[in-house]
Amino acid sequence: MRRQWLAGALLGLASRGWSQPAATTLNIVVPFSAGSGPDALVRALARQLSVVQGQPTLVDNRPGAGSALAATAVARAAPDGRTLLITGNVALTGNPHVMKRLPYHPVADFTPVAGLSRGPMLLYVHPGELPVQGVRDLLDLLRREPGRHSYGYTSLTSRLPAEVLQRAAGTSLVGVPYRSGAAALPDLLGGRIGMLFTDLSAWPHVAAGRLRAIAVTDTQRCPLAPQVPTFAEAGVAEMDFVFWLAAYLPARAAPALVARLHGQLMRALPAPEVQAAQQQMGAFDFPLAPAALAAHQAREFKAWGRVVRAARITPE
Repeated sequence: MRRQWLAGALLGLASRGWSQPAATTLNIVVPFSAGSGPDALVRALARQLSVVQGQPTLVDNRPGAGSALAATAVARAAPDGRTLLITGNVALTGNPHVMKRLPYHPVADFTPVAGLSRGPMLLYVHPGELPVQGVRDLLDLLRREPGRHSYGYTSLTSRLPAEVLQRAAGTSLVGVPYRSGAAALPDLLGGRIGMLFTDLSAWPHVAAGRLRAIAVTDTQRCPLAPQVPTFAEAGVAEMDFVFWLAAYLPARAAPALVARLHGQLMRALPAPEVQAAQQQMGAFDFPLAPAALAAHQAREFKAWGRVVRAARITPE
């Protein structure tokens, strides 16, 4: 009797759609930790897509392995429009240069859909560990005290700027890996690491005097923090690193499906909730069409390769 009751209950749940997502649910796979700035942006987009599409949209956080876990999951999914990857630079322009056995191909396994967001990183320092006011002060200090100071990094996006900084100083830093910027920030605030390249989400600590923002990694100043100079203004060349987010379907997705999803993302992007999440990271709209996204990815791939080789980073 108990078995019959259990079977009936399970059947009832299944009939109401509680046992699994509906067949039309869009599953957005991301390499970001829950609660991070990029995750907040994707969740805002997901809520808008639910309205635009008239169907449920879920966010599937798969951080780890330098974004490779999320990318691999989507590369192996069916190109039916139910699974979408929203990722940053690392998965498709960085990992191919530093991972010996990449479980996906950065071009052949994906269909570009849309560029979404772009923004600079800032170099934040702990004033007690690095009592400097600008880039030139920092370079002088690093030269006087080689190998003493540390930086946190979460991926190649935040590691490569530190590699360029080390070359500019002609000395070495101690790199400390973290799972996310949110995980690294407490150690920076506590002085356990001296510096961190990350987005504008750490700015409240600058306003409170707990951190100092030294420079931005873009070629132009950030409109949301215009008082912070670029590295180029201090004479540091090749410091042209921004983070960008883009959407990809698995390979061989139908052109009509790509076009429809691109249009829906472009309709969701201007929503106030999405724009607020962008501003929190210091990011801006980056609305690329599929072909333009593919071309941008190819250029970034070459540029990152040059920096990786110059830094003599050995693939692992």
